[in-house]
Amino acid sequence: MSLERLEIEGTFNFRDLGGARTQSGDNAVRLGKVFRADGLARLTDRSRADMRELGIGAVVDMRDIGERSKLPDTLDGLEVAHIELPVFEDHFFPSRPMSVEEMRAAAEATGMDLSDRSLERIYDLMITHFGHRLAAVVDTVADHCGTGVVFHCSAGKDRTGVVGAFLLDLLGVGREAIIDEYAITSTHLSGGFLDSITKNFADAGISGNLAATATAAPPELMHEVLDRIETDYGAASANGIGVGGAGKGSDTGRIAANRAGAGGIGTGGAVEAYLLTHGMDPSTPQRLRECLLEPAAEA
Repeated sequence: MSLERLEIEGTFNFRDLGGARTQSGDNAVRLGKVFRADGLARLTDRSRADMRELGIGAVVDMRDIGERSKLPDTLDGLEVAHIELPVFEDHFFPSRPMSVEEMRAAAEATGMDLSDRSLERIYDLMITHFGHRLAAVVDTVADHCGTGVVFHCSAGKDRTGVVGAFLLDLLGVGREAIIDEYAITSTHLSGGFLDSITKNFADAGISGNLAATATAAPPELMHEVLDRIETDYGAASANGIGVGGAGKGSDTGRIAANRAGAGGIGTGGAVEAYLLTHGMDPSTPQRLRECLLEPAAEA
C-alpha cells in the first residue's frame, strides 16, 4: 500500500487511497482513482496541472461554510465537478464563530455540545450525529470513482480519515492496513503544515490545541471508532441486530438488514451496516468494488 504523499504544490496530505491488498490477498485497491487530501485553497498552476494529469474529475469538499468561505478551493481552470458536502452540516464552523451562549443554546436544541473540540469528542459527534453525511460522501465517491475523485477537509485527517477508513473497509481491506493508512497522516502533517495552520487556519477548521487537533492521527482513535461500529452494527446484516444489540424487530436492525440485502450486495460488515442504516445507496458497496478492485499482483 502506498502511504507516500503526492507532491501536489500547496498541499501537505494529498494521497492516493489505492494500493492496499484486501484481506483475502486476491485483490488490491486500484491506484489512480480515489484520492484524499487536506485543503485545496493554495493550489498553484503547477498543482492544478498535476491534478489534471492524475485524471481527477470531481472534488468533494467536506468542510463547513466557515472553512470554505475563508479558504475556498482554488480550482480555476480545472474541468471538475466541485461538490460541497459538509460532513458537520455547518454546525462546527458556521459562517461566523458562535459565542459560548450560542453554543450552549445549540447544544440544548440539538443534543450536540460543540464547545468541546477535543479529537475524541469530534469523532464521537461525527459517528453519532452525522452518519447520514458520511454515507452521502461515500455514495458520492462511488458516483465519481470511474473518472477520478478527491475528497478532502481542512487537514485531510479527521473527516477525510474516517471516510477513507470506511471506503477501505467496504473494499475488504483489513484493519491493520486501514489503521496504517489513517495514522500516516501524523507524519505528513508535520512542521510545515502546523506553521501554515497556526498562521492562517486558526478559525478555518482547526481550533483549540493546534498541535493536537491539527496534526494528530492517533491509531487508537480510529480503533475506537471501528470497535464501536463493530459493537453496534456488526451483526446487523447477518441477523438484523442494530444499535446496542437491538433485535430483528428493531427499526435500526430491520433497516440495516433490508438495505444490506437489497440487490444481494451486503457483505455483513459492520461499517457497511452502519452506512446502510444511515442512508447509503445499497448499490454503493458493489459499485465501489467493481470500480476500485483489481487482481493483486503476485508478491
